[in-house]
Amino acid sequence: MERSVRAAALRLALWNALAFLMVLLAADAAFYLVAMGSQRDQLAELAGTPLGDAAIRAYARSLMVGIAAASVPILVASAAAAYALGRLAVAPLAESLERQRRFAAQASHELRTPIAVIAAEAEVALRGGNRDEALEALARVLEEARHMGHLAGDLLTLARPASGMSVVSEPVDLQDVAATTVRRFAERARARKVRLRREGDGFALVMGDRERLLELAGNLVSNALRATPPGGVITLSVRPGRGEAALDVRDSGSGIPRERLTEIFEPFVRFGVDGDGGAGLGLAICRWIAAAHHGTLEAQSEAGRGSTFTLRLPARTG
Repeated sequence: MERSVRAAALRLALWNALAFLMVLLAADAAFYLVAMGSQRDQLAELAGTPLGDAAIRAYARSLMVGIAAASVPILVASAAAAYALGRLAVAPLAESLERQRRFAAQASHELRTPIAVIAAEAEVALRGGNRDEALEALARVLEEARHMGHLAGDLLTLARPASGMSVVSEPVDLQDVAATTVRRFAERARARKVRLRREGDGFALVMGDRERLLELAGNLVSNALRATPPGGVITLSVRPGRGEAALDVRDSGSGIPRERLTEIFEPFVRFGVDGDGGAGLGLAICRWIAAAHHGTLEAQSEAGRGSTFTLRLPARTG
């Protein structure tokens, strides 16, 4: 990416320098003509004699040298400035293209595994041997196909800019989102011997898509369950406020190293303690949903001391 940025910046600098050179040459020519014209009477008196003509030529040369001496540093400085500005202008585009390239490569890698499983299981089913074995193979094909469908849906979501997407806009109480999420994950939490609870009172109304917000809360709780050992606690708390409402998902799990907090919302970034981190799209989807609701999703964590994810959304007014 660095090489492409330099090349694009250099091209932009050359075009800018060429344009500035044309302007500078025009300005120098105008200055030369004005300077010669201002001395027209004196030069006319000198013209016609060998010494006079030589003096006129010397004056013209000294004038051109002075103009060039003043113009060259300006041209060099402008070219350097154009190159620096070109790098600043091109870098975001190059970075965006590089992110797209990585995204496509990682998506291809994620899809390759279920495709390989489907192909292998389909071969088993087509052998025409044991009927039970064929049915088991077809069941695994169906499972992988559903996984691919879910993965493709997530990839399609992340391929769309959240700022340009419209979501369902209806009154949603974050208390209801928290309570529903606790009910949905209660059995999984009991199976892992983790206490899942909800805190907070009072309505916290926002405008948004209830199903999308439930998806966001569910992803956060699912991640917390993977990170929290038996005997741990996961708490969902809702905090109504002036102008905004917040939903916190706090766990007592393994935590996330501080140096990774800047990258955990990127697609395909995995973390967890049991090796089951999914495709690494959950938090990227969560931040996408938050942005589509004109809100933010932030994380606070420290390795070995648990994590807190905070969703902030504009409160409903009126």
